[in-house]
Amino acid sequence: MRWQATPALAAALALAACQHITPRPEPPTVAPRAEIELPPPPARPLTVGIYSCVDTSGQRRPTQLPQELSTAAPMDCTPYVIRAVRDLRPGYVLLVERQHVDELLRERQLATLALSMNGATLDVNGQNPQPPRRLSTLRVAEILLVGQVVAYDRSIREASGGVAVGAGGASGAYVTDLVTFSLRAVAVQSGEILGETTVTKQITSLRVGGHLARIFDTTSLDAELGGAVNEPVGLAIAGAARSALIQLIRDGVANGWWT
Repeated sequence: MRWQATPALAAALALAACQHITPRPEPPTVAPRAEIELPPPPARPLTVGIYSCVDTSGQRRPTQLPQELSTAAPMDCTPYVIRAVRDLRPGYVLLVERQHVDELLRERQLATLALSMNGATLDVNGQNPQPPRRLSTLRVAEILLVGQVVAYDRSIREASGGVAVGAGGASGAYVTDLVTFSLRAVAVQSGEILGETTVTKQITSLRVGGHLARIFDTTSLDAELGGAVNEPVGLAIAGAARSALIQLIRDGVANGWWT
């Protein structure tokens, strides 16, 4: 017995064959951040404010241009310090906003004005049924964390080499920079510097390349291939801020002022 394909079945098979099945993308794998190991938290968390963290090294980014305006390190490193504080376990720090305190105070003024206008509405008897609501008191920081990039030393360690055999060869270079980050804790009540720590982090760059030359009867071939890998400066500063905060809290708990 012989089967005959109808035009509808043939069209269905053709469409099924032309369909492209897109595989479901897998979610990206994110490496978990290691938990900060610290002594037991104090009886209550300290209220901490961070005004600004700036780059004072004055180092410029290496370039082939006659003048470069970009800095080697980020000019504002406050987000890295805030991220390091937010990564702490609960019980150590109560972080308050201080970098944009002007905008915060301006918004509180607008909120106070809006609440007072809503509370000023009178009823039919000319009386105010509810008193105007008020904002809660702004929390005052007990300790200020002041951080800065104090130095950026370029090419503290450098190595290069190459080899060539016949018409082919390869070369490579290894360069290490050093960034120095400082973090100190200042008591708001007295202005005393309670603690200070300095951390250095290495920034590694690797460059490799190769070339190949061949000579034929009527022409020649010369090919070059190279690449470079540079460690992000932001990751190095984030690691330095994290290490500096850990050391500062440990010293504070040991000396009794982080209580």
